[in-house]
Amino acid sequence: MPGFLAEVLTWPSSYASALAVETAMKLHMPPSVFMFPDRQPTEPWTAGDKKLALAWTILERETCGQCGKPIWICRSSNKNLLFSVRTDICYASAEVQKFQDTRRGKNLKKGEYPYVVPKMRHEGDPLPTRADYLKELDD
Repeated sequence: MPGFLAEVLTWPSSYASALAVETAMKLHMPPSVFMFPDRQPTEPWTAGDKKLALAWTILERETCGQCGKPIWICRSSNKNLLFSVRTDICYASAEVQKFQDTRRGKNLKKGEYPYVVPKMRHEGDPLPTRADYLKELDD
């Protein structure tokens, strides 16, 4: 059963449940505390909590360290399974790389390192929100 739950936690429709289990495990609390509003952290672990904890451990152990996908996907020899490669961009890292190509970037003092500070072109405009980013992904 925990093996099946580990797979279920990878499904897109299980995002909220996976987030709840991950948070609970990091805080050493029963997963049901984050899944059901009536559960209190002081209540004992249920059989379901224990199965979810085992499922999370299975998922962590069976996640490929190379690609971050479940090993039952990335290491499958199924000839009908295909993968596509996508790229993404971190504009903050791009700015650091541009800086490192400058004379100043090449002559940093010992212990000095570049870092980015986000700011809007027009002072006073708010920084983008998580919701803004997620909307961009949908467009």
